[in-house]
Amino acid sequence: MIFNTQIQIPALIIIIGFCVLSCEPLQEAEESDVTEIVILAGAKSHPATLHEYIKNARLIKAMLANAENLEGVHTTIYENGWPDDPSSLDKADLILTISDGRDGPGGEMVPFMKEGRMEIIQKQMDRGCGMMTFHFSTFAPDRYGEQILDWVGGYFDWQNDQGEREWYSDITFLDVPVELSSPEHPVTNGVESFQIVEEYYYDLRFIPDDPRLTPVISVPALEAEHPNGQIVGWAIERSDGGRGFGTSLGHFYGNWKNEGYRKILLNAIVWSAGHKVPEGGIETSYLTDRQVTQFLYGKEYKGLILTGDNYPGHKWEETTPLIHKALEMNGEIHMDISYNINDLFQYDLRDYDFLVFNYCNWEDPDPIWDGSKESLMNYVESGGGLMFIHFANGAFHFSLPDAGESDWPYYRSLCRRVWNHHGNSTHDKYGSYLVNVVEQGHPITDGISDFQVSDELYYNQEGEEPIHVLLSAVSKDTGNEEPQAWIYELNQANGKTSRVFQTTLAHDTVSLNVPEFQKILLNAGLWLSKGTERWRGL
Repeated sequence: MIFNTQIQIPALIIIIGFCVLSCEPLQEAEESDVTEIVILAGAKSHPATLHEYIKNARLIKAMLANAENLEGVHTTIYENGWPDDPSSLDKADLILTISDGRDGPGGEMVPFMKEGRMEIIQKQMDRGCGMMTFHFSTFAPDRYGEQILDWVGGYFDWQNDQGEREWYSDITFLDVPVELSSPEHPVTNGVESFQIVEEYYYDLRFIPDDPRLTPVISVPALEAEHPNGQIVGWAIERSDGGRGFGTSLGHFYGNWKNEGYRKILLNAIVWSAGHKVPEGGIETSYLTDRQVTQFLYGKEYKGLILTGDNYPGHKWEETTPLIHKALEMNGEIHMDISYNINDLFQYDLRDYDFLVFNYCNWEDPDPIWDGSKESLMNYVESGGGLMFIHFANGAFHFSLPDAGESDWPYYRSLCRRVWNHHGNSTHDKYGSYLVNVVEQGHPITDGISDFQVSDELYYNQEGEEPIHVLLSAVSKDTGNEEPQAWIYELNQANGKTSRVFQTTLAHDTVSLNVPEFQKILLNAGLWLSKGTERWRGL
């Protein structure tokens, strides 16, 4: 599933776009002249390329900023579906939510559909803020139905009077044309008819004969049972002055490549924010994930830290931010963080030059799905880089307490020195020692001299495959030079090569605050990135 589409963005546009997005104090426009769009992007929950909430949000932000005929629009993204400071919504002209929605008892609702948060959203609606729901976020429980109908005009209704699953609305997959139901509406400006493969939600719940409702996108092929049942995109203008737009489109991330799909959704976002839609619609190109990363963050490379579990003595909540900080130190790498190991399956790993494992399933008997295993295998076979930090070498091992069926021999073929609780693996007592730079001339150690750390000095780690040692230290227990960081390459049958960096340092925040070790991690990230097969993204 590798797409080869490539769109070149001139360097000047990238630099200007980066300043528009990230150097806000340089903006000369008056605050009142800028339309503020807030995107609430939920956590990933579906396989890669489906329901890509964070990627959708980032792509939308980059495309709006890069549009040829759009000015005065600023976009802010809040991940995990809600801002840390809800007062940040007070200046929003549009709240666009891209997230999961509840489709049965006990499921996760749209993040703002919670007690306390609904009151905050109501406050924003009362002042005339726009609201837009997108695909799964069109789902709503009936107890919030009246408010959602008021704010957006429609929702996917999945329940009966008792709150159990009994769908009024419906779902189907079709590859069919969509119809522009109201071609005079600004959302359709410049849009020509188009056809896409989509997971269509239909027979949605609307207010009967709602005078505010304008059907915008319909699918004649849908076998609907209710009035307006073929509507999959709609607009309302509220009495408070705000606008609402909802669409059940948005299942497949790759649909953004379709010009009609791209233009009508971007038009809808801008219109819902109360901004004028250009006569010919918003003109912008699809951007690959690498281009989005360059445009939003000014970064050439991108990595993903996988964390969220470990031995209780290893405080991943404290070490992960420092690993993240070290890898972003020089401005060339952008790092994402996942707290769910099964994001190996849910994230599109082709977006990342390297993966960082700061993770060990200490007492989790079944922490990883078969799909996650397959995704990691495919990633390595494609030439993706890997970094293993400290006790990540003990993950997915049969000797872990209560680890049950989690043993995964393939992982040990990737991580060549592993901790075996049933063997002789152990470490010196935590304390200070000197780390020796074994090879000064390597890109990872270039310019770095021997340095002092306080850490656990691992030894008797199991594995026979060759490694190229970069750092070592003398164990007080063994009296021997023990490897502290090393590299190797995994040659694949398809001719590609995956680079690997592994270190037993980073027990806690103390060693991660040592400047020399921070530089080692940064250099390792760059070395991995530069050895990665350059994918062309979705």
